[in-house]
Amino acid sequence: MATAKKRWGKDQLSPDELMDGLEDIRAEFKEQNAAPRTKLSTVEAIAERKRRGHQGGDGNHRFEGERYIATTDKAVRRFQLRKLVDEGGQTTVGGPVPSHPTLQRWHSEEFGVPKEEIDALEKEDWSPEELVGNGWYYWMHRTEPWPVLLGSALVGEGEKRLPEVREQMVLDLEEARALYKELGIKDIDRAMLNQHEHSPIGADADHVVFGEDVTREFVASPDLQERLRQVFLLRLHRRG
Repeated sequence: MATAKKRWGKDQLSPDELMDGLEDIRAEFKEQNAAPRTKLSTVEAIAERKRRGHQGGDGNHRFEGERYIATTDKAVRRFQLRKLVDEGGQTTVGGPVPSHPTLQRWHSEEFGVPKEEIDALEKEDWSPEELVGNGWYYWMHRTEPWPVLLGSALVGEGEKRLPEVREQMVLDLEEARALYKELGIKDIDRAMLNQHEHSPIGADADHVVFGEDVTREFVASPDLQERLRQVFLLRLHRRG
């Protein structure tokens, strides 16, 4: 007799079923929204993309503090604090790596974007699209249960669990170094540190494992699993 397929929000999925179900959603989204990878190959084009990224200021890691505040499990909260330090700057506790927003600025500076221009861009308003998307994202961090908040990291960091993604990101590091050398970037290591930290061989390596472990253990009811499914899908659309 055929076994009835479990339903999101109605039946409790096992950890493996939950992870597989989220990856099915990712695969379907990618298939429906497939777009060729655009590789910029000039200093001017890369600098222009960086300028767009600085507009409105860096909001990419403020949410890690919201996750820390919301989390009630002591062991999970302890690791979330470590993650908050990684994102906000290991230099704050005597470590070697500054905050990710600082690393992004270093990259831009190596491509000729002056510090003063970055400061001015960060003080500008977000575009309407970014305001809506980021507004929802920050609101979500104050309304969803903490296991869903931490599980939502599977959209970005969690993708690096996939062998094909990990392999491509390592290749991208090699290609970027070769391109930067060709373009005459003076301090290639400084320019690449942000990309390195976000790769599977940087700080994100531990974050990826943390996100999966928390999801498997704590997103353990039909309601939480359905809420994570909705957040996961909305985050995929937000990232484009």
